[in-house]
Amino acid sequence: DKEEKLKGVMSLIKYATLCDFMLVPTEEEELTGFAAKFPEEIPGYGARGWCRCEYFIFSLWAEMHGREVPLYAIKKDGALHQYPSVKVEGERFMPSGGDLSNPDDKEKVKGLEDTMIEAYGKALAVSKCKEGAEVDLSKKMIRAVHVEALFCAVEENGVKTLNLQKNQLGADRGTSIAKALEVNAVLTALNLRGNNLGSEGGAAIAKALEGNAVLT
Repeated sequence: DKEEKLKGVMSLIKYATLCDFMLVPTEEEELTGFAAKFPEEIPGYGARGWCRCEYFIFSLWAEMHGREVPLYAIKKDGALHQYPSVKVEGERFMPSGGDLSNPDDKEKVKGLEDTMIEAYGKALAVSKCKEGAEVDLSKKMIRAVHVEALFCAVEENGVKTLNLQKNQLGADRGTSIAKALEVNAVLTALNLRGNNLGSEGGAAIAKALEGNAVLT
């Protein structure tokens, strides 16, 4: 029933944004390797698409509001293991890359994911640029939709160094970044590694840098 599923989705969002803590029960005596660093690797939980939605929304919401992410896995003996930051190494680890018992749910999961990322990236760009001259936004799912707000915040706050390594900008956003760099008057260092900008995006950025006397 689509109506009932929608109610469930809205309940999930409300729950994830109102909770002060999130606890994930496990049967593990110890969390090691990738499972100790990334919640998507928690055995029996992290691979599931809807489970990923829970901690994804909760974690992004916490960071958007300037809080350490109080996301914990509960080990078999009751001890807590914290996942204190939001880092996404690749799109396959996103909620939409998780397992779903009903393949038709993927569109709903992707919609939730995109909506949350859009709000998260814009909020994070503004808040981080206010913190100082060196801004690290690596592995923060920065996308095309965030470019304008991000570079406005860079200019307004006099950011000198910007790390955008391993985000989700893609080839089509190379031209947008290039346009921002053409009028840049403050940024002196920019890291764009791991964004799949492609040859066209790279060429547009290289051309923009020819007329930029500030960025080295």
